[in-house]
Amino acid sequence: MSVIDALILGIIQGLTEFFPVSSSGHLVIFKNILNVNTPGVIMEISLHFGTVVAICAAFHRDIFLLIKEAKTLTYTLIGKKKNVAKSYEDQDTKILLAILIGNIPTVIIALLCESIFERFFNIPALASIMIIITGFVLWLTRIAHVKEDNGRNKVRIVDALIVGAAQGIAIIPGISRSGTTIATASFLGIKRELAAKFSFLLSVPVIIGGVILKFDDISEGTVNFQNIIIGTIASAIVGYLALFFLVKLIKKGKFHLFSYYCWSVGIISTICFLTVLK
Repeated sequence: MSVIDALILGIIQGLTEFFPVSSSGHLVIFKNILNVNTPGVIMEISLHFGTVVAICAAFHRDIFLLIKEAKTLTYTLIGKKKNVAKSYEDQDTKILLAILIGNIPTVIIALLCESIFERFFNIPALASIMIIITGFVLWLTRIAHVKEDNGRNKVRIVDALIVGAAQGIAIIPGISRSGTTIATASFLGIKRELAAKFSFLLSVPVIIGGVILKFDDISEGTVNFQNIIIGTIASAIVGYLALFFLVKLIKKGKFHLFSYYCWSVGIISTICFLTVLK
């Protein structure tokens, strides 16, 4: 792998991880169309680490408050039980609990359907169709945004469970994680900006957990640290810019614009796999 390859992989990872177009779907499609090998496990881990860095940079204030609240809540539960009820009323505590609870259905779905989802990665036509479906989900957010003025500025436990379930389903290649979770939160009546923030904060445990699990697949071999560093930096920088741009679009109620891209890629690739490449 050359330096240029590492740079391109970092850019693609940074864009598709956050834009609602499904990074896994693009990986499956272009791997088959271009007949290229996926990057090694170490490079894949590094690219995902770059996206975590991007989220931490974009939402550093929120993450700092959540970490602080986690420490406070832990201390309250252990040392001052009489203040537990009061602590649960804190907004940061509610978000923290929503993130933790929201990942429960994600983990359950991933564990129960792991073998099934793994087979999907070998069916490029299915990934193409799923991208088309993602496009329809994004388009429907136009309806949800009509009610933005009356949107809720909080995430309830039931909201967290439903959005977490949507995140679990998004493991299917072609179903965008960010697109599905943000859209689901919007359909539940949550304000756009909070829906986006919750979606990306909800993804941090998932990405970190996935990275940790992949460590078991690392085998001995030559590691090109230059390529890893370049890919990671590119992923982090492009991911941060993608997040900034995406949040701006969501605030303006233009999240549905990505549906056109999803339909175009999905339809073209589906035709390719069902006719030319079958």
